[in-house]
Amino acid sequence: MSVVVDLSGRRALVTGAGSGIGRGCAEVLASAGASVVVADVREDMADEVAREIVDDGRVATAVGLDVTSWDDARQVANDQEQEGGLHILVNCAATWTIAPFVQMEPPNWERDVAVTLGGTLTTTRALLPVIIAAGGGSIINIGSDAGRVGERNQAAYGAAKAGVIGFTKGLAMEHGRDGVRVNCVAPGLTRTPSSEAFLEQMRPEDIRRAYPLGRVGRPDDIANAVLFLASDLSDWVTGQVLSVSGGYSMVG
Repeated sequence: MSVVVDLSGRRALVTGAGSGIGRGCAEVLASAGASVVVADVREDMADEVAREIVDDGRVATAVGLDVTSWDDARQVANDQEQEGGLHILVNCAATWTIAPFVQMEPPNWERDVAVTLGGTLTTTRALLPVIIAAGGGSIINIGSDAGRVGERNQAAYGAAKAGVIGFTKGLAMEHGRDGVRVNCVAPGLTRTPSSEAFLEQMRPEDIRRAYPLGRVGRPDDIANAVLFLASDLSDWVTGQVLSVSGGYSMVG
């Protein structure tokens, strides 16, 4: 028996969707039939992704969104309400500073926390009432194994992602009876434009040693897990953290 995920009739919004994991999520959700709002602080990048989705015969629109701005988030929420509501929210926008903590300065971790954790809270707070009004739905926060098990040179980023995980669990407890499921996908190292410089420092044998499946992740690896959590296949799943890391978190 084959199972086909069909998100037709549902609207999804993905933050940080101009590139990397967010872009992968937007593309996969659109391929399953969702009408996708591609949100990114760089509206030109969001436009490009939305245009490619539309050219592929799917439905997408682009919006500029600074997830640290309450005014931006409220405007996007108002727009979604006018467009007929929202059923799926993927909080993917994040920044990371890779450095030993003793070498970091306050602006580094302040930005990481403001975008990665604060942006998730701000966007969710603005859009949650819209999801509830639409009859409920699914919120998927992108965490990180850096926030689950820790990672060298990512202490501040890991702290922000650990906050995302805690927020996921608390929100799931609060709004299950509103028909809102809240889960978290925790990626391992994934090949994206923002991780290329970091990956260049790694030797192939280091990757094979660290990852039982022998490779780092691809955006579609994460996006497929998001698709599961956005769909009715996970209808009885909430408050969970799904590690998608090629087995990395088993090693250590």
